[in-house]
Amino acid sequence: MMRDMMRAGSPRFACRLFLVGAVCAGLCTLLPVAAGASGTTHERLTRLADDVIHTSARFDPMLATALGLPGLDGELAIPSEAARAARLARLQGWQGQLETIVRSAGREMALVDANDARLLAARFTAELRDLQVRRTDRKNYAGPCLLLNNAIYTQFLHLPMPGRDGAVQSDSERAWRDIIARLARGPAYIRAGQALVTHPGRLYGVVGALQIAGIPDFLNGALTDAARAQLAALPEMWARFTAARDAVLATVTQTQTYLGQHVATWPENFSMGKASYNAMLRDEQLLPFDAGDVERMGRDELAHGWAEEAWLASASAYRKQPFGPASGGGMAPGGPALVDYYRDRIAELRRFVVEHDVVTVPDWLGSMQIVETPAFLQPVSPGASMNPPRLFEVSGTGYYFITPPRSLDEAAQRLDMNEDFDRDRILSTGAHEAIPGHFFQLSIARRHPDIVRRIQDAPSFAEGWAFYGEEMFVRLGLYGDDLDGRLFTARWERVRGARAIVDVKLATGEWSVAQATDFFQSQSGFTRAASEAAVAGYALGPGYVIAYTVGRLQLENLLAEYLQRMGERASLRDFHDRLLSYGTTPFSVVAPELLADLDKPASAVRAAANF
Repeated sequence: MMRDMMRAGSPRFACRLFLVGAVCAGLCTLLPVAAGASGTTHERLTRLADDVIHTSARFDPMLATALGLPGLDGELAIPSEAARAARLARLQGWQGQLETIVRSAGREMALVDANDARLLAARFTAELRDLQVRRTDRKNYAGPCLLLNNAIYTQFLHLPMPGRDGAVQSDSERAWRDIIARLARGPAYIRAGQALVTHPGRLYGVVGALQIAGIPDFLNGALTDAARAQLAALPEMWARFTAARDAVLATVTQTQTYLGQHVATWPENFSMGKASYNAMLRDEQLLPFDAGDVERMGRDELAHGWAEEAWLASASAYRKQPFGPASGGGMAPGGPALVDYYRDRIAELRRFVVEHDVVTVPDWLGSMQIVETPAFLQPVSPGASMNPPRLFEVSGTGYYFITPPRSLDEAAQRLDMNEDFDRDRILSTGAHEAIPGHFFQLSIARRHPDIVRRIQDAPSFAEGWAFYGEEMFVRLGLYGDDLDGRLFTARWERVRGARAIVDVKLATGEWSVAQATDFFQSQSGFTRAASEAAVAGYALGPGYVIAYTVGRLQLENLLAEYLQRMGERASLRDFHDRLLSYGTTPFSVVAPELLADLDKPASAVRAAANF
């Protein structure tokens, strides 16, 4: 996924486009400029969304970095109670403006405008509840350290290299000045953010401590190596960099020490209760399901995964063809050659998609850089994950993160779920993360001309699409007669079903973390350590891991209705092209719009979305 939380375990998309879960920064308490009473309903909604994005980025420059908005990479606003209150007031002000727009439009509101209003309302509700109900910024003592480090890491990934993509030396120097300026403000930012943590939670502290332990590996390692090479002729900047870096590292060490001393005394405060969970599904995710529905879907999916594995075991015995590389996929190479092997598999997936007429692959599609997962993310991201191109930057480059197994042979012997040791597993993961999964889908979505659609990040669509594609590729013959890719797909179906059940049970307070871990380990095939890490991530990001299950079901229901309505005119490529033209939005928005547009050729729908 955009940093695939489900193969990871961290409550995230890489950034929630409306600041969800972020520590608010900003000193001004003024409300944003009104969206304006003049113009069409669509124009007023567009102005409101544009104001939300740019005002939010101004008050939290780290959001600007995540979105690829230029000019604020050297800024770092200091959190405070006043800034938190100001953010709350801004959200309430925007919510009021939206209600005014909707009232003015009345019953004559077009379908697209009505859905845009629903999407904005859901985002405002999510952020307000995060501040007023879930209050995660009050619970996560490690959060400020991690938010700062993630922002610096994003800047590191996107460092301009002189001679590449038109960059010159001055671009590189400016980027390093920004990094140094942000690092210099880092200790004050971390301490101020931690001062807002009035109800620290044990699980937040335990998971945060694991992630914080990897921060020195990045700051002292890759970041310092790049600075040493690029600032060699600028000794003053190098000195300022090392001083700022060391001050942040000292603050990180203090945080780690504090967590070690206090985390055991903090309560478990991650559960939200059934009523709040159901309200989140309905009002924020725009899902037509409640907790009971999600649990039943999870149990159905889990049962089907077990059945698939039983059928494959029978086929394996009959063919005398074992699972793993010996089934025909072939072991991936170790060492430096592994990165090139990943690139080749992604190219193979692109060819397969084109040859099998799965979906239109546009000429403008960017590329992916294969990067080893940094140490600070490995505790919550043991497998592969992906960061798409930033929403507002020119570059179309994405980043595919892999954590190479310490031993490919040992991973193969264990049939490890989180280590892609052979061709078939890398193809399966690549189909989910790259093409036609997250990188492909999100690269299309970021070009949508409607800013309300462009800034959406509905997990049910993104993960539902990628999960749907996993079984589709089995059926289309990606793995030929190999059994391992099919086994991997069946086991990940078990994982997704078990996750949905665990998510409901933890968020509603029915299960403890220990109960959820026991269940998840027994159903998923994960090791005990991997199960503990995964369940901790699910507990801290309620409502995300269900996205695979609820998203795939809604997608398949929509496909069935499309086939019935289109008859002989239907094709898989036509459906997929239409589907990806509406942005990363909930299926409750996509479905009625897609069905209403069936009289239009898919090429016209694609063109309207810049796809």
